Amino acid sequence: MGYNRDDGKYETEDNKMRILHVLAQLPIKTGSGVYFTNVIDGLKDFNVEQAAVYATTPEYNFNFVDEKFEVEFQGEDISFPIVGMSDIMPYENTLYKNMTDEMFESWQKAFRKKLIQARETFKPDVVITHHLWILSSMVCDIFENEKVLGVCHNTDIRQAEKNPAMKEKYVKSLGKLDKILALSSGVIDEIANIYNYPTDKIVNIGAGYNDKIFYPVEKYEKHNDVKILYAGKFDESKGFYELIKAFRLLEKKDTNVELELIGNLKDEDRPRVESLVGDSNRIRIYNAVDQVHLGEIMRHKDIFVLPSYFEGLGLIAVEALGSGLRVVATEIEGLIEFLGDKINNSEIIEYVKMPTIYDTDKAVEEEKPAFVERLVETLEVMIERTRKEREIPAYLLEEIEQHSWKKKIETIYKLL
Repeated sequence: MGYNRDDGKYETEDNKMRILHVLAQLPIKTGSGVYFTNVIDGLKDFNVEQAAVYATTPEYNFNFVDEKFEVEFQGEDISFPIVGMSDIMPYENTLYKNMTDEMFESWQKAFRKKLIQARETFKPDVVITHHLWILSSMVCDIFENEKVLGVCHNTDIRQAEKNPAMKEKYVKSLGKLDKILALSSGVIDEIANIYNYPTDKIVNIGAGYNDKIFYPVEKYEKHNDVKILYAGKFDESKGFYELIKAFRLLEKKDTNVELELIGNLKDEDRPRVESLVGDSNRIRIYNAVDQVHLGEIMRHKDIFVLPSYFEGLGLIAVEALGSGLRVVATEIEGLIEFLGDKINNSEIIEYVKMPTIYDTDKAVEEEKPAFVERLVETLEVMIERTRKEREIPAYLLEEIEQHSWKKKIETIYKLL
């Protein structure tokens, strides 16, 4: 049983391909976590058996895969919080740059144990490992006889740029990857340069949304207020604070609008957020339980806003479109490329020019007020369209469905 590198064929007893998925974070709440579980869910329609190595904490009890090899943080395996690819995560996390040698040793030991256990007991034919970073390098060393695909989520590129010494020390084996899957064509050269990896082995796979979770309502309920939604990290890099400022200006002109902010509001950020919200009674802040809950929330809103200063793709905007919402987003290259001309040139999405960005995801402070004004203006355009015609045309919904996981998984499966 296994993958024969000489002829690229699988030798299995039951003809079922065995796929191991690897992620150093929670399999939920972040773009890469959702991507991870969506790939697993999508491949269930094929003749495969699947297992997963991923991070968890004692509060979770995941049940989305045939066989699981969990690394428990703040518990049995590792004492400290999960180490996140982004500095700001939607759950308590440790920063790579703050890890001591002792923490790295503990982290590597725990993941190595689970990876070897998966290799010996699950015996995968193929490994799909997420983020071109430390864990994926370990995967390449441990699974030398298996086919290994790496998925770049762009936050890994940012880590490599911000922590070159760490990359030099811990990320040495990614050249062994059989292929790298990129979220957009725009990062292929960057991947090749940073990791010294041949461009002809990098595949622009993009992403997809889960159309079993994100779909429009059959019939829209009439309501007076236009309901605007944001879901994501409450962080500077997401343009989160500028969105609140924009809405406060907007509601002074238009009293029939609402803004709902879905995410994890940390205690240290609460005073700043409450100060910006002020006396507004048209802003609600709460968290979604999971993706299914988020999909249910989306279906009953009108406009989704993604004001980020950096996104690898901005998949949540695609999920919003799939749920039948109009979208206002910043000019995220990966998203614009992913959606294509037919959707971009329609009236269901409008892009807002970002302020000047430095250090990957930081906006020049002096340019933020003008950005806030642009957000207000674009939201006003979209509100007017929504009031004129709430329902998204059927031909555009069909075009959006082309970006569902159902379509992407077929492409991924062919690469295995």
